[in-house]
Amino acid sequence: MRRRRADRAPATAVLAVWALILAAAAPALTASPPPDRRDVPQHGGFLFTTGSCEQGPDFCAIAAPRAWTAEEISLVSGALDEIAANETGRRIIDFALRNGFRTLRRFAHAAQPNPEGSYAAEPMIVATAHTDDAHAVRTIDLTDRFFERQSARDHFSGTPGYLLTTEILAHELVHAMDLNQQLSNTDDFRRVARLGMPNRLQEEADRVNVQREQLNAEGRYEASWQVSRAFGVLSLRGRLPSVQALDGYREAFAEFGAHLVLDPSARRRLEPRLIRYFEEALSETH
Repeated sequence: MRRRRADRAPATAVLAVWALILAAAAPALTASPPPDRRDVPQHGGFLFTTGSCEQGPDFCAIAAPRAWTAEEISLVSGALDEIAANETGRRIIDFALRNGFRTLRRFAHAAQPNPEGSYAAEPMIVATAHTDDAHAVRTIDLTDRFFERQSARDHFSGTPGYLLTTEILAHELVHAMDLNQQLSNTDDFRRVARLGMPNRLQEEADRVNVQREQLNAEGRYEASWQVSRAFGVLSLRGRLPSVQALDGYREAFAEFGAHLVLDPSARRRLEPRLIRYFEEALSETH
């Protein structure tokens, strides 16, 4: 999903304080699993559950909870295994679990609040790290649009390149690690991420986003992703992993983390100080 202080303590001190706070808080806010866990598919510490309707009937009518198929469970389980195949991915998963994100829920559509006080479908959203502490829910929600991308691959991360569904899941797990933007909404991260750019490049990014939306609307998901990646890897010479990182610092943090896990070239392309920030965050929160 997409989403100031004056004087701040050093980044490592801030991260350490947050780690202590969240480690104490997470258990009390964890969504309750189904009564009999033996009947719920599990993999890598996550439960695969049907979507729930705690947000009310208007939400439920649009989101349309679904049951998981065996093929869907296999795809997502494989993605979790790929993410956990290196130390960075394992730490991200571990901290997401400790933050209370222990369920993967299945919906037909994404639904978001609208100005009228109800809900509207959001066809561009394919997955969400969802936090609703009022209902003791922390979960990663996947929609039909997520599974429509199951054969799409990235062309900039080697051969055959990561599956787009694996990148999306890794992205949401980094959001789960970055609970309440404890890591992405800091002056330190803003300094190392450097999302600002000259007008010429910003205009190009705007054109890329329009093209992405058109390609996604046509169901050409792999082409849309390559356009996004080409902007980061080619136009920006690897400074950002994709144009999606420009959607804000929360999105940038998730994109950096996902590519440090899945793209073998990320540590060569991304700026060293950004890589150090992410590694310090994982060290302090692990």
